[in-house]
Amino acid sequence: MRTLILLSVLVAATATSSAQSITERYKRFLTDPHGYVAYRTNGNIKIDGVLDESDWLKAQPTEEFADISGEGFAKPRFKTTAKMLWDDEYLYIAAEMEEPNVWGDITKHDEVIYYNPDFEVFIDPDGDAHNYFEIEANALGTVFDLFLQKPYRAPNRPFVTFSWDTPGLKLDTHVYGTLNDSRDTDKGWTVEMAVPRKSIAAEFDNCLKAGRYLRIGFSRVEWQTETDSQGKSSRKKDADGKYLPEDNWTWPSTGMIAMHMPERWGYLFLSDKKVGEGSETFEYPADKDMEKLLWAMFYAQEMQMKEHGSYFAKIKDFRLTPSEKALLPEGSVITVETTSDKYEITVKKADGSSVSIDENGYLCRRTKRK
Repeated sequence: MRTLILLSVLVAATATSSAQSITERYKRFLTDPHGYVAYRTNGNIKIDGVLDESDWLKAQPTEEFADISGEGFAKPRFKTTAKMLWDDEYLYIAAEMEEPNVWGDITKHDEVIYYNPDFEVFIDPDGDAHNYFEIEANALGTVFDLFLQKPYRAPNRPFVTFSWDTPGLKLDTHVYGTLNDSRDTDKGWTVEMAVPRKSIAAEFDNCLKAGRYLRIGFSRVEWQTETDSQGKSSRKKDADGKYLPEDNWTWPSTGMIAMHMPERWGYLFLSDKKVGEGSETFEYPADKDMEKLLWAMFYAQEMQMKEHGSYFAKIKDFRLTPSEKALLPEGSVITVETTSDKYEITVKKADGSSVSIDENGYLCRRTKRK
């Protein structure tokens, strides 16, 4: 997925007034992400790209995908939604995409799939904004998957494992129409996958467990096309021979053209109920507002380093407003430790547990020491 440099966008986002509070200044990146409740499967799911099992029919779709940049940008030309289910061994993901001209020509594993229209999944199993997984597929079912220790924005170049393949991944697609023939009108295409628990588990952690939250983001890449006399489509070029920019339609929107912002992905809650046998209302994790403030402070530190070559060294430098301080848990204390090129902002809660964020955007949760 294409990634713009975060700082250049932050400059535009903060061009209004330095007197603004940090949550106001970075509000585009602080909207509440979508939430989704995934229920347990009730029967077997056959991964064939056809979502005709009763479990899929009972599962509720996500909100329709929107432009990646969020509010104020054009509504996508074609509808996209996703669904999720789970069991003890797999996280099941399905997407339905309206598309009047389904095409794709990349057939080699781990080629740059987004040069075709594609569907992309980003999974952060423990919500620390590091050590996450990306799986992409085009309408042919060709897969590009990778593992990232940290996002591309990190000061030190991230360790990206392009050679990583999702062990045991099951994935298939189905085209409702004709593939690679623009002379007729298609209905669209679907992608269905089963992501094994073991492939995304951190060390011995079981990320597929009732009551657990994962962070998950979806992106659909769509291109303007041109066709040849045989009805074959390809990416459209402008008068200078350059490819026209792609559309990025996502769930949720990140606030700018960058999917590698794990803090902006949706919250996936794993319910112990079986699909179709009761429902649960989605509720955000208890620390959501506190973590929102930490991310605002992270963005402020990024801008401070860019503009002044140093990080804020004291909490008072952030000029937190009373409403921002109210985002912290009652009885908590917030501190910052800074060196010339590193920092850590920590919220220590009344129960002795803490949450911190550093210059790499690593969100670390520490439980109370016994």
